[in-house]
Amino acid sequence: MLVTPSTLKIYNASAGSGKTTFLVINYLYVLLKSSYPDEFKRILALTFTRKASEEMKNRILQCIKEFSNKKVKKEYRFLFDYITKNLSLTKDQLYQRSKKILFAILHDFYFFSRNISTIDKFTYHIIRSFFSEREINLEMDTDRFLLKIVENILYRLKNSEKWSNILIQSSLEKLKKGKNWDLKKELLKIAHIMVEENNFFYIEKIKNYSLEDFMRLKNILIKRTKIFEKKCKKKGENFFQLLEKISIQKHSFIHLDLPRCFQKLINGNIFSNPFNERLEKYIQKGIFYSNFFSDKNQKILIEKNKEKILFLYKKTKSIYKKNISNYLLDKLFLKNINILSVIHEIEKEFHYIKKEKKIILNTELNKILYERIVQETYPKIYEKIGMQYKHYFIDEFQDISFLQWQNIRMLIENALSENGSAMIVGDPKQSIYRWRGGDAKQFIKLIYFKSKNYKKQIQTIEKNFRSYEEIVKFNNLLYQSISKTFNSTIYQDIYKNYKQKIDKKKYGGYVEINFIHDYFNQNYKEHIYSSIKNKIEKLLKQKYALSDIAILVRNNEEGHFLSEKLVEDGIHVNTSISLLIKNHLEIQIIINFLNIIAYPHCYQKRVILIFLLLKKRFFRTQTKINDHDFIIKILFLPLDLFLKKIILKNSLTLNKLYNKSIYNISEDVIEVFGLLNKQNSTYIYSFLDFVYRSMKRVGNSIIDFLDDWELKKEKESIVISDHINAIRIMTIHKSKGLQFPVVLIPFTDWNIYSKNKEETWIDVNPHLYNGLNTIYLEIETYLKHMKYDNNIRNFYEYHLSDIKFDNINLLYVATTRSIEQLILFSKLGNDQSVSFYIKNFLCEKKMWNKKKCKYLFGIEKKSS
Repeated sequence: MLVTPSTLKIYNASAGSGKTTFLVINYLYVLLKSSYPDEFKRILALTFTRKASEEMKNRILQCIKEFSNKKVKKEYRFLFDYITKNLSLTKDQLYQRSKKILFAILHDFYFFSRNISTIDKFTYHIIRSFFSEREINLEMDTDRFLLKIVENILYRLKNSEKWSNILIQSSLEKLKKGKNWDLKKELLKIAHIMVEENNFFYIEKIKNYSLEDFMRLKNILIKRTKIFEKKCKKKGENFFQLLEKISIQKHSFIHLDLPRCFQKLINGNIFSNPFNERLEKYIQKGIFYSNFFSDKNQKILIEKNKEKILFLYKKTKSIYKKNISNYLLDKLFLKNINILSVIHEIEKEFHYIKKEKKIILNTELNKILYERIVQETYPKIYEKIGMQYKHYFIDEFQDISFLQWQNIRMLIENALSENGSAMIVGDPKQSIYRWRGGDAKQFIKLIYFKSKNYKKQIQTIEKNFRSYEEIVKFNNLLYQSISKTFNSTIYQDIYKNYKQKIDKKKYGGYVEINFIHDYFNQNYKEHIYSSIKNKIEKLLKQKYALSDIAILVRNNEEGHFLSEKLVEDGIHVNTSISLLIKNHLEIQIIINFLNIIAYPHCYQKRVILIFLLLKKRFFRTQTKINDHDFIIKILFLPLDLFLKKIILKNSLTLNKLYNKSIYNISEDVIEVFGLLNKQNSTYIYSFLDFVYRSMKRVGNSIIDFLDDWELKKEKESIVISDHINAIRIMTIHKSKGLQFPVVLIPFTDWNIYSKNKEETWIDVNPHLYNGLNTIYLEIETYLKHMKYDNNIRNFYEYHLSDIKFDNINLLYVATTRSIEQLILFSKLGNDQSVSFYIKNFLCEKKMWNKKKCKYLFGIEKKSS
């Protein structure tokens, strides 16, 4: 008799829908339904952050604790009544079960705690079972590990004649294009590509491709691209030779599009399609000249030779159309082929160091588990886990990666086939981590496509328990308006069907959109800050505390600008952005001082240090000459004399510095330049703490310390308690999962398609690429002109669609964090800016007025 599989329950939970409470209720339902007090051992709940897993544990424990008391507190009464009703239990029965479960949990807390975990931690526990305790250690610091690999490879490459020639050639190629080539940086880039999960399957295809293979392919590509360029140039020359032969002047042609087309081919300007739409339209209609401006004799000559011109045009276009796609891919791949040629060497070094140190990287956990699953039809460890767990809960499913889902799916399908249960909760609109492996498509496929292996029950959690009425209504209307702009029907449906219900207890609320007009563009950032400051003062008069206000920014640069300005104006700020110790002048002085010790002949480092000291006003009382003369006078001195000029206290000489630890040198720099004061003492001591920790990691080498600093400086910050009364400034990415009474979003005008160049992999014909069936290239905007190749054009359009989805999701996360008030500030951007979509929404609502600066939804709270 066949066992009918259970149903996979999928919940689409929009922002503010009480997702954590929902998960806790369902966990409690499964736990209390069972007659076994230790049922928690058979439940696995996976989240994405440690904070989320800890919150879930605490709430479950608190509920069980309350249920095991005969007098349940008012705040837990709803849950208690809901479970007794749905499980058809009496209050006494629920009380007795809860009491037994609490006893079981407290006496076996390890199992309870382990089974409510992050996905990464769960994966690590499985992988640990493959090895004995002494065989393996987990390396969390991927950057440091990759730096070690790069340093080893650099040493080997520079001592290899074969590699030296390749590296010199690569450097020269970059210099010809006006670009600097930092070999260490390039090697680190490819090393990071190799460990990033998004690249796993592609790297597997090319990692055994040797240097010789890459060099052979490079020569093939260079030869092929040159042949095509020569063909294009020849056709261009043929056109002008024909004109000369039949005495036609190029300015006789309408709009000069035809001669320009052939001139582009001669100049090698063939990336963007020279056969533009206007030219094509005139050619198809047989229009070669203007009746108003062309000379009569020229018209006659053109008419007489039209067939020859048309034949040459069509022949040229046919050659272009046939070859341009491969040419573009060849040229794009050639940009990266030199650095990719090192991939085999990195792979060897990667495995050598891992084996020697007996470590695995945190970033490769999912890959290791996936490879083990692929090697075995059904891994023994999975058989053991499958017997252990009967119920699965997965939170934030939109952030799951492809490999993570493949690794967990087998367990879930097994549980469902044996009458277990599985519940997945997520929201594709909150998928904002594609760049680090998060793949919303996993969740989208579960929602929109059928499965042969299990039944699915899809449900939307509709009510918003977070935000007040006007904010919910605003977001409902805004994102339904934006949904119309998606080309992808799935992305369109995700937002089109988005409409949250309002919590009856939360009437009121306020939304304000502020547009900054063009005449403020030159001082846009300053004007935004002024508007933010005025709004904060107004909010304080409305009796909000500073800690009730959050400012959400797109990037650290915006956050740093606002936090510095607020601090200057005496407004308390709590932000990891402004508290990064690297941002402070005194720390920059110490780092640059160490740089000139490590690199005594790098005069650029000396200039930077002098400017920092001038900014600190260190030289103001000591010299009457201007800054330029002062720099020129001391810049090229021997290092010991240079130090004497910038260190006015002669106690710190070069010889003394060489005999000291980095920690002591840092202390001396702080003293001689007078860097320590009451305002910056926290930053200075935090930096010294970093120096101490770094020396334990990398030793007393200044160069190694500076490398360590470069890797860690973006994370080294002062930690401030969340309980202080200060405005929170954070990136939108960091705000996900949080909520605030008031949210301000300055600079709501980021580019929907991002101006940063992205790199990706694209499948190709292996016969054209010496056996390679995938290549790594930069995504260039001219790919959108590839109307002669549907594959490339579709690839580019899908890429744009994904980026747009990411950026609309980012806006969605930002506008759904607020409880009572949501305030947006923006300049009116082009059709690639998020502000354009907001303007479109206002137009649809017939609210838009180009002279109007402020748009209100709801009634603003009165000041008191």
